[in-house]
Amino acid sequence: MKTLMRGAAIGLALALGAQAAQAQAGLSLGLGAGAVVPTGSMADVNSMGWSGSVGLRVKPAVSPIGFQVDAFYSRLGLENGLDGHSRMIGGTANAVFAFPSAAVARPYLIGGLGLYNGKTTLDGLGSTDSETKFGANAGAGFDLKLGSAALFAEGRFHAIFKGAVDTQTLEEKTAFMIPLTVGLRWSLR
Repeated sequence: MKTLMRGAAIGLALALGAQAAQAQAGLSLGLGAGAVVPTGSMADVNSMGWSGSVGLRVKPAVSPIGFQVDAFYSRLGLENGLDGHSRMIGGTANAVFAFPSAAVARPYLIGGLGLYNGKTTLDGLGSTDSETKFGANAGAGFDLKLGSAALFAEGRFHAIFKGAVDTQTLEEKTAFMIPLTVGLRWSLR
């Protein structure tokens, strides 16, 4: 009898999860902006800045796992009394796991790989050559339903391989930044 009850409970949970997934299937476009915080060796040279992003998400009807591609532009100030800025333009391809939820707020995990193009400009002295590096990102967020749109908020941790230089040894190191983004996501189905 206990086995039958467990089986029925698992079956009901799967059916409800599939129903919630079916209700939120499709294609969506997101636009967001927020703060970007450099960490590690990237914080030795850069101060907090801002970032804007656009993302396209595809979510199959029967799966909690979807796919999202993003493009972003980030601009950070410079530390140590330097006048100028660093900018990062990039794109990422990510897997998205949306937790099954019947609530208005739906949490998700996101992570993937990307390309990051960075350049630093010193006022009156010009710019460094732009360089493109590979990287990875992972984070979490939530979508808050607002009719056919959703408000989203997320934080991600980006690791840009060989994206920073150690100021003492001049060796390339992994650069780290954390964008904190708020935006709107519209359904395109």
